[in-house]
Amino acid sequence: MMNIIQHIWQKISPNFLLVFVRFLLEPQSYKIRRKATLSHFKKIDESTLLPEIRECLKYLKYHKYSSFPYKWTQKYDNLMPEVILDETNQCFYTMFDGKKMYFPKRFTHIQVVWALRRILKEQDPLSPHLYLTHDFQVEPNSIVIDAGVAEGNFALSVVDKAKKLYLIECDADWMQALRLTFAPWKDKVVFVEKYMSDTTSDTTISIDYLVIPESDENYFIKMDIEGFEQKALSGMKRLIISENPVKMAVCTYHHPNDFKEIEEIIKSSGFTWTVSNGYVLFFQPDEEPSFRKVLIRAEKR
Repeated sequence: MMNIIQHIWQKISPNFLLVFVRFLLEPQSYKIRRKATLSHFKKIDESTLLPEIRECLKYLKYHKYSSFPYKWTQKYDNLMPEVILDETNQCFYTMFDGKKMYFPKRFTHIQVVWALRRILKEQDPLSPHLYLTHDFQVEPNSIVIDAGVAEGNFALSVVDKAKKLYLIECDADWMQALRLTFAPWKDKVVFVEKYMSDTTSDTTISIDYLVIPESDENYFIKMDIEGFEQKALSGMKRLIISENPVKMAVCTYHHPNDFKEIEEIIKSSGFTWTVSNGYVLFFQPDEEPSFRKVLIRAEKR
């Protein structure tokens, strides 16, 4: 009943009113982060900040805390997607890109809603977290490695193009959900329940161990692995020096120096690359708030 009332409220209420109400009802933890962020940057000479960062700080003054402090994100705060219970498997799923995307059994209805809002926000055309663009796509019949699969939205968006798809995910609950999501493509999907790293052990795996470059094959690698990106890059030397075309979408924000260090690795490996537009506001309890570049798209022909 509450979900129905909420859905009606979000349908009939003007967006500015929804934004205002959400600002007033901002969780206490968000209020603390927002105030701490504004206080921190108030000590910094504004003229030394990039115009885009100044705009982000201006947004935070009048809106609830967000890792992506941009006006375009507001449309996702009010999104009420359809969430369906799979009674056979006793877990929820939603439709993503016309395909069923399952969630772990521990997820409640509202947790699925918030997860889908986050996914769609991250992959909005204006988002700095956007993996693929009009000019940067997975080539048909590529061998795709998705490191840090989680919900599987990226893999779902390219599964029809992929010749083979490796799903690297260390969380057992997510892996269980992924096996349901990708059941229709089980003949070309390989599930790897390990951490992506530079070595291979009982709990880790490297790209060089996972694939042996084959002539005339295209490879696409997506890395969103909570700060293990540099180790994963160190573990794919054989693929880097091969003559195979390789594309990569690599996250660069999990550690303070990730962007600079990952960019240098990609540069020294002979890739051409571009950096996604925009920033993520990164704020952990043991770190000062900072705006970080989010993603590098790289290509070696």
